[in-house]
Amino acid sequence: MSQPQILTVAFCLCDGVTLSDFVPPSEILGGLNMADTPMFPAEFGHVPYRVKCDYLAPSMEPVKSLIGPAGITTNPTQTYSGAQKEGTQYDVLWVPAGMFRPLLLPRLSMNTLQAQAPKAKYILSVCGGSALLAQAGVLSGKRATTNKAFFKVIEAMSPKDITWVAKARWVVDGNVWTSSGVSAGSDMAIAFVAHLAGDKVARLIRGQVEVFEHGQDDDPFAEFHGLV
Repeated sequence: MSQPQILTVAFCLCDGVTLSDFVPPSEILGGLNMADTPMFPAEFGHVPYRVKCDYLAPSMEPVKSLIGPAGITTNPTQTYSGAQKEGTQYDVLWVPAGMFRPLLLPRLSMNTLQAQAPKAKYILSVCGGSALLAQAGVLSGKRATTNKAFFKVIEAMSPKDITWVAKARWVVDGNVWTSSGVSAGSDMAIAFVAHLAGDKVARLIRGQVEVFEHGQDDDPFAEFHGLV
């Protein structure tokens, strides 16, 4: 039996990050690593991937969340400049919502996205994280979605060569995955696990974290926000 492949994952953070865009998904992706523990039934057989995660930020200072002092902070494991200096190439880029207005976006994070994207195996965004990918040029010529509460704003501020999908829980275009707002990131993470390791493994992890099953088109918030 072949050894599992280690996928290196970079969660791309900055102050103002939405915690639920990356904390639950990181636990879902980390579920693949449970294949090495007694928590994973033997009958599930070989699981081809494990994950190793870095939490990137502009500095090693704790990252403040969107809700400021009321929220927890996140301790980075690497800086954007440090990753670039060391020549680290990540397999998976995970981009949550944060300060997605271009003038507030740290230049280092934009530079890192643009440098990493061409060789990354997968690029995923949650909520307004798609605005970061749009500004970095990653979504050019692709279909994508985003948080429906800010859909029109993000569409208007983004390059015009992106096809924004109003009704979608998440969208997959090649190796780029984009999800709707916040909790949709967990649905996309489960689907991504299924893509990597199969439906059976994804179903096991879904049952452990107790995430309701949603399909790509299960998007009541498009109608809620008057987009369809």
